[in-house]
Amino acid sequence: MRLTPSVVPVELPRLSFDAEAHEYHFPSVIAAKLAVANELAQPLTKLSKEDQAFIHQVVSETLIRRVVLERVRSYFRNKKTGDEHAG
Repeated sequence: MRLTPSVVPVELPRLSFDAEAHEYHFPSVIAAKLAVANELAQPLTKLSKEDQAFIHQVVSETLIRRVVLERVRSYFRNKKTGDEHAG
């Protein structure tokens, strides 16, 4: 038995791949905040109100682990200390 190619071109269906759907998501805001506290190696209550507000904003926007930790790391890495503000 021989298979012959179809005369009519067959269009294969395409599905986009949603990589974000396959990334780890924190199960809750509390779990995300615990992970951030672990990343910073200190309780969030010891942070300034501004820092706490930033973290709350991030975890309110997304619970994707990679995004949360990237944004928190970037924020604290680029944050100037009090001495640098005095100019």
